[in-house]
Amino acid sequence: MVHQFSCRDTGHDCDFFLESGDIDELVHHVQDHAERKHDRELSRADVEDHVTEVQG
Repeated sequence: MVHQFSCRDTGHDCDFFLESGDIDELVHHVQDHAERKHDRELSRADVEDHVTEVQG
């Protein structure tokens, strides 16, 4: 299973996109991006609400 996250899917005008087979890694990088680029702290649940899973 491959997990994907796109900032645009959250309503931001931001090209950040991440794809990973490891959900923990994806959540960590998305949280880091949100804090650095958008000055927002996201919980794991916040991130997972916007993760898409695809067969990989």
